Amino acid sequence: MSARVREFFRRWIIQAVSDQFYSFGTAISWSALSSIGNSRIARLTIIMPFVGYLIVFNSTLSDYFSTILPADLAHESGDLWTFLYSRNLYFLYFGLLLFGGGVALFNVVAPSQIRRFPAAESYIAAMDTIRTPNLVIGSFENTIGMYFASLHGEERSSMFVARRIGFPSDVSGDLHRFVERLFLATEFSDEDFEPAEDRLGSRFWTGSGYLMTDEVLDVAYSGRRADRILHVALLDEAVAHPTDVFYLEHRALEYHRSAARIIVFLFYAMGSALLVFPSILTSILILKFW
Repeated sequence: MSARVREFFRRWIIQAVSDQFYSFGTAISWSALSSIGNSRIARLTIIMPFVGYLIVFNSTLSDYFSTILPADLAHESGDLWTFLYSRNLYFLYFGLLLFGGGVALFNVVAPSQIRRFPAAESYIAAMDTIRTPNLVIGSFENTIGMYFASLHGEERSSMFVARRIGFPSDVSGDLHRFVERLFLATEFSDEDFEPAEDRLGSRFWTGSGYLMTDEVLDVAYSGRRADRILHVALLDEAVAHPTDVFYLEHRALEYHRSAARIIVFLFYAMGSALLVFPSILTSILILKFW
C-alpha cells in the first residue's frame, strides 16, 4: 500500500508540479522579460520610488494625493473597505518600488546580448556584420560553457531529455545536432583518441549507430593534450557555420541565470498586482454600491 501511495504521490503530485515549474521556467526567458525591461516607460519606474518617498512622507503632498471614500459610501462599506481605499497611495508606492526594482535588476543581470537584441534574428544579423573567426569561436565556447555548467551526468546525453530551466531540452537538442554535424565533418575515428587494446567497442557510437555527442564534447573539452586535436577540429568546423553558432548562443543565453529570471518575473508580477489593486478596489466599490 505504501508503495502505491509513493507512486501516486510521485506521478500525480511531484511530477505534475515539476512539469508546471519547467513550463513556467522556460516561458519566462530573458527575451520575454525584455519586452518590459527594455521599455522606456518601464525604466522610468526605477526613479519613481524615490519620488513616491517624497510624496508619502511629506504631509502636505500626502494629504493632497490621498484618497478617501465619500461619507455615504464609507458608512455603508465598513471599516475594511475604507481602510484599503485610504491606502491606495501606499499600494501605488510599493507597486512602483517592486516594479522598478524588477526593471533595475533586469538591466543588471540579464545577458547584454539579450538586452540589446531580444530576437535571435537581430542578434545574428548584428554579429554577422563584425564576424571574425575568433568571434565565432568565442560564441561557440560560451555556449559550450553554459552547457557544461547547467547539465550534469546523464543530463548531457543527447538521448536524455534534460528538463533544466537553465538549459532546456530543446536548446540541448539543437546543440547536440550541431555538434554531430561538426564531428562528422572532421572525419575523425575512435582510433585517433583511444588505444585499440583499451577500446571495448566504439567510444563515440552506440551499438545502434547513434553518435554520443556528449562523449564527443567530454573528450574535446577534457583538457588533455592528446584530445586537443578534436577540440581544435570542432572549432575549425564551427567557424564555417557562424549563423548556427550565433543562433545557439542566443538560445542558450535566453535561459541563462534561471534564478535571476524567476526573481525578476516575481518583482514584475508583485509590482503589477499592487499597481492595479487600487483600480480593482475602486471598480468593486462602484459595482457594489451602484
